Amino acid sequence: MKIQYMAFSNHKILMIFIFVSMAAIGIQSVIQIVYAQDTGISVIRRVEIWALFYRLMIAAFMVGAAVHGVWMYVAWRFRESNKRFNVSDHTTSNPTTKSGGNR
Repeated sequence: MKIQYMAFSNHKILMIFIFVSMAAIGIQSVIQIVYAQDTGISVIRRVEIWALFYRLMIAAFMVGAAVHGVWMYVAWRFRESNKRFNVSDHTTSNPTTKSGGNR
């Protein structure tokens, strides 16, 4: 019997974390609005909607900054001018090979 494991890549885990975080922020904001109505405080829905929008925009900008930072790290780490990743082509400098084809 073959056991199959569900493999999550880092990309999938990151996407799940982002969506769960944004959902938690949205649910928390809605719960705050609901409990504010129970205490007798009048709620201006227009203001609360904009407050929720700004909270979610801050979360989106933070996620975007993190993703952009990872892209910059990868671009800097694996750039072509990095001496560790220069690959020299030894086949063109080999004097025993002929240009007529394989032997």
